[in-house]
Amino acid sequence: MDEQAYRHLVDETFRRLDEGFADVDPDLAESTLSQGALTVVFPGGTRCIVSPQPPVRQVWVAFRDRAWHLNWDPVKAGWYDDRGEGHELFALIQGIVKDAAGVDVTLA
Repeated sequence: MDEQAYRHLVDETFRRLDEGFADVDPDLAESTLSQGALTVVFPGGTRCIVSPQPPVRQVWVAFRDRAWHLNWDPVKAGWYDDRGEGHELFALIQGIVKDAAGVDVTLA
């Protein structure tokens, strides 16, 4: 995938992620899109960081002591982990938010 296509996918993905938190109480989970990365802050200061990685055309997610590297799958039209464990980006973030804040967030 070329740089322009990657950037377009990342921009759209991060916009959708950020919009998913519009109706969430910011005291429970607050998203901030800044300098190309999306950070979700939970009570107690725990953070989930979603960042683009242009050199390898991936999106990386870091939460607590875990990290996921996700590649774009054009057939499934989504970001999936590179270890073949089946983690899809939106479902992964939904699970993290549920675990960290007990909140159901809808990401489409």
